[in-house]
Amino acid sequence: MANFTQCSFAVPITITTATQIKITFDDSAVGATTRTATAVAGTYYQTVDTTISSSSTGLLNHLLYQLQQEEAQVPATSGTYSIKETTTTAYRGRMYFYREQGHADDDVAQIEILGGEITWATLGCTVDPAVPDLGTGTPATFEVLNRGLGHWILPAVGLLAGTQETPQTMTSAVSSPDGTTIRDVWGTVTRKSINMLTIPGAATFTHYSADTDYCAVIGCNTGDLAAAFDDLRSRWAEIADTASVRFTPDIEDTTTHLQLVAGAQDLWIGDLLQAAVVASDGPLYFDLIIDAFKVV
Repeated sequence: MANFTQCSFAVPITITTATQIKITFDDSAVGATTRTATAVAGTYYQTVDTTISSSSTGLLNHLLYQLQQEEAQVPATSGTYSIKETTTTAYRGRMYFYREQGHADDDVAQIEILGGEITWATLGCTVDPAVPDLGTGTPATFEVLNRGLGHWILPAVGLLAGTQETPQTMTSAVSSPDGTTIRDVWGTVTRKSINMLTIPGAATFTHYSADTDYCAVIGCNTGDLAAAFDDLRSRWAEIADTASVRFTPDIEDTTTHLQLVAGAQDLWIGDLLQAAVVASDGPLYFDLIIDAFKVV
């Protein structure tokens, strides 16, 4: 079935309470030099959702929520945070954020991520620690130049030719000499097939996403690893057998998604050439057909 939307894939990112986010002030009305918040252990995802709340499963969203809660503690620095998506090009998924002052004298020097489980590069930042790009007062704006690692978004609406789900029942049959047949049903699985057409080279293979000319086609920066589906594939291949990747059929509706697991027969998880077919040599486009198990 045709589906003229922009889909996305996001690998799970698991963190523990070892991960912390720390803000350092140049000036503070309440005399606070730093404030440090601790993450809640769990599994999070890169997302275009901008909601900052206790229930968010977005990685950046969760960290900023924790820091905002910490700033509300006595002595309260009372900073509040917001997330927006960079919209200067059609290239989706670059999420910058900013902090509104709780007090007029609060100036931000930097924000660090501690613990070693993730870094600012994980979230698409090209500097670490993150420093304000546009003023240290209000709002202190932190620009993000790349898409968060492990997050791939279809380059344009309309390239998702269709998705199909196929139930498969696992059975075995044993026949005795008298002709009696006993069948055992081991369960039903659902296969998901996602057909994406005319994907530009930079959005397909990392070799092309490192080239300025190919990157210009989709609007990403060279060095943005998350631009290419092949980088997502390699990260997908490294997750635990019990983990699954989040597939969002339409990024305009981030609340509707499903989980996918690649199986042993899904050869593309080891080599994207098993799923990518050249659709055009000049300009360079690929067709991608991705098959995986739907987690139910």
